[in-house]
Amino acid sequence: MLEIRKTTEGELEALLRMKTSDGASGVFRTDLEALGRPGQDDAQLVAAMYAEVEPRDGIEAMLVAHTTATHLAISTISRKMTAAPMYQVRESYERSMTRLSRTYIAQMEALKKYRAKAQQTVRVERVDVYEGGRAIVGDIHHGGRGGSESGACNSGPKALRGAGRRARRLGRTADLQTSK
Repeated sequence: MLEIRKTTEGELEALLRMKTSDGASGVFRTDLEALGRPGQDDAQLVAAMYAEVEPRDGIEAMLVAHTTATHLAISTISRKMTAAPMYQVRESYERSMTRLSRTYIAQMEALKKYRAKAQQTVRVERVDVYEGGRAIVGDIHHGGRGGSESGACNSGPKALRGAGRRARRLGRTADLQTSK
């Protein structure tokens, strides 16, 4: 069993940005155990990756653990591939490296997508409003796909009428009509 020694209380929790000592040591320990016995030699690298990537919560800490383990597995297979005497063995290692590289890229994209979840912006360049049509001018906020933060649907005629009243109160044009 791998033992994790900390120099100060809360050091690992702060490094992984996790709330509990058990969660932080569990993620760190399983990351090292996934690497096998030689993984203990890479403990400093694993800790350094947490410091470099700066996970914001437990989910990000686990993603960093997975990407670090995948990176180290790619490096290990690469060393073995270059030393393999037979063509078939080298080819097998090469296929494994390709799969692991795809996995690594998917993990990095997952981390990027997870971090960008609150930073989505939709910019409308042009809006055509035809006769009898309505448009809302101003910022529209809702809680995500098809609903508000409370889970209620934020679209439909009632929502548009309410938005129009809010826009008029703010001095903006809410109902746009075209003239012939």
